[in-house]
Amino acid sequence: MKGIAEFAVRRRWFVVVGWVVFVIAVQAIAGAMGGASYKDTFSLPHTETASVANLLKDAGLNNQNGAAGTVVLKDRAGAFTAAPSQLQPALVKLCGSGNHVALIATPWQSIDCSKSGAAGPGNPTLLNSSRGSTTALVTVTWENDHYDAALFKNVYDDLKTLNSDQLQVEFTGDAFQGIGQSSGSGSSVLIGFLAALIILAIVFRTVAATVLPLASAVAALVSGLGVIYILTHAINVSNITPYLAELMVIGVGVDYALFIVTRHRRNLRRGMPVTESIVSAINTSGRAVLFAGSTVCIAILGLIALGVSFFNGMAVATALAVGFTMIASLTLLPALLSLFGLKVLPRRHRAAVRAGQFIDDQPVGLWARWSQFVARNRIPVAIVAGAVMIVIALPFLSLQLGASDQGSDPKDSTTRTGYDLISADFGVGYNSALEAVVSGPGASEPAYLERVSKALAAVPGVDPGSLGTSPLTKDVAFVTFKTTTSPQSEKTYTLVRHLRSTVLPPLYDGTANRIYTYGGTAINVDFATVLGRKMPLFITVVVGLSFILLLIAFRSLVIPATAAVMNLLAAGGSFGLAVAIFQYGWLSDSMGAGPGGPIDAWMPVMLFAILFGLSMDYQVFLVSRMHEEWVHTRDNKRSVTIGQAETGGIITAAALIMIAVFLGFLLSPGRPIKIFGTGLASAVFLDAFILRTMLVPALMNIFGRANWYLPKWLDRVTPHFSVEPAAEAVPVAAGAGSSDGGRPEDEQELVRTGHP
Repeated sequence: MKGIAEFAVRRRWFVVVGWVVFVIAVQAIAGAMGGASYKDTFSLPHTETASVANLLKDAGLNNQNGAAGTVVLKDRAGAFTAAPSQLQPALVKLCGSGNHVALIATPWQSIDCSKSGAAGPGNPTLLNSSRGSTTALVTVTWENDHYDAALFKNVYDDLKTLNSDQLQVEFTGDAFQGIGQSSGSGSSVLIGFLAALIILAIVFRTVAATVLPLASAVAALVSGLGVIYILTHAINVSNITPYLAELMVIGVGVDYALFIVTRHRRNLRRGMPVTESIVSAINTSGRAVLFAGSTVCIAILGLIALGVSFFNGMAVATALAVGFTMIASLTLLPALLSLFGLKVLPRRHRAAVRAGQFIDDQPVGLWARWSQFVARNRIPVAIVAGAVMIVIALPFLSLQLGASDQGSDPKDSTTRTGYDLISADFGVGYNSALEAVVSGPGASEPAYLERVSKALAAVPGVDPGSLGTSPLTKDVAFVTFKTTTSPQSEKTYTLVRHLRSTVLPPLYDGTANRIYTYGGTAINVDFATVLGRKMPLFITVVVGLSFILLLIAFRSLVIPATAAVMNLLAAGGSFGLAVAIFQYGWLSDSMGAGPGGPIDAWMPVMLFAILFGLSMDYQVFLVSRMHEEWVHTRDNKRSVTIGQAETGGIITAAALIMIAVFLGFLLSPGRPIKIFGTGLASAVFLDAFILRTMLVPALMNIFGRANWYLPKWLDRVTPHFSVEPAAEAVPVAAGAGSSDGGRPEDEQELVRTGHP
């Protein structure tokens, strides 16, 4: 770390210009490649979803398994008597548009694009004849290998031109998710930066120190997004990835720079020359940044181990963005700091440093008083803080994993309008898409399909009038049906499980046939099941990793054990608030996320992975200062109180910046990103203002010297690595007696040597 810092300072203009050239080059390459090409892919091994996908592929029916969207047509004048005159030419044109449309179905006819646009009979159930025939549906299915948002957007652009005074046209379904809504988060990013600017200005009270963390974060963000754009052309990356990258880069980028700049300013005020101060800050706080950032990357990349392809590109891209954040903090930031010199200090402090008036290490002020209060009242503080965290986490026990349907989209979006039209004219269950996929030698026999249909019709929750049979080949047939409840309803999820476990098995047991439950809700059930099954293992691995890393860093058993419990409490509190707000629906609708519904199945896993890194960030910064004092004094109470007093202000300032950044993403249109932003913001708040400010120091005061216990045999086999360098020299200017009071000579010697 010291060599990196010295190079960045010595070749500062080379580093700054190098970053500028890199950012421009990355953006230019991404632009030349046509920008981003996001794709969502789902692979759920060892599930009915995977079995049906393989079955259709082997039968040459891939087009039956492609992405699908629904176009909702509303006759403004009355009832449909025939297909709108402009509809047929527009649909035929889609087949030759190059957008890889496979099948189109309307109430009046069907079009098979894979057979040169061959026309077939229509599907009368796509017209609500029982309610006046004022609403008709057109289903569009894409080729299986082309789940590409750009293709869906092209079809949307072609068909929205059908909208007129006589015909209302809306779009729903998975393929059109988020269509017509703002795809960027520029306003969210702007709000995050403005909040960071205000908080940094209050903390630092000088332009240079305020701007530099933001400059470092901007460089990391722009370069990271450019690399992500390029990466989307090589691997499948979800379109939600840039939101996550922006969340992480702005939050941790400013956070990491804040820690380093704070350490640098403290070094300057203690009498260090500018160059030595920068090198020391990178060699100390920079190590914590590298430690915490690497942990975030490892945790995020651990998502690949879940075996769900949806996470792979997202994990790689987000980890790359965090990696650029670390690199910018450790290279660009020290180069910029060296350019500004003492200007990172307010004028009064600059004048004091030039006059040889330096500070000592004795903390004073609000945080010093608070740390003393926690030490005196450690048991009541621990009880109150622990009780608050447990109460907030209680809703987590009723967590419902799934996927919200488009009834949770913003009220003015075309997807929500289309969803509501279908619900009003066809019934809310018509928004569901479920099939019983029959496979085997008797799959297409009319008598067998009739038997399956009768069994389904008798099940509560299935709409009997929606049943239809579709023999596709001799060995594969679909029995399609709708539910009486919405796709996101827990009753619909329960119905899918009931069909799979109880209703359908008796129909094929003892035969060569097999019946699978398939469709949007069934896929979500499998997705939630896979993640729910693997989540305990994932959490165990992540918590175990944090335990090992902290054990190595701080040579203690109690500190990593405490950190593991704190991580779980922070996650539980965050999940509990997310369930209360978005699943119970307490504030969901007012936040533009629709009524209460299930929490997206991927959310807890991704939240925990990122929260783990953020929690480690604060834990390392807090405990490293305590550990440094413990090494000097072997006085636990002094170590804990001074460590908290010196880091409490900077941790809460960093947390406020992160909270503001994360809450800024509530302006984004998608429900998932609102849940994600709220979850991270609440987790950071609970972590910084309850756990690290109250519970952790209270527990460390209670545990006493046991905090630093490590058995000798374990000490011998544990690798030696420290977040803080073992013997960091802190040169203090000659005669650097502080205007705030001096430090005893023996303690000054301890600071210089780093040893008791």
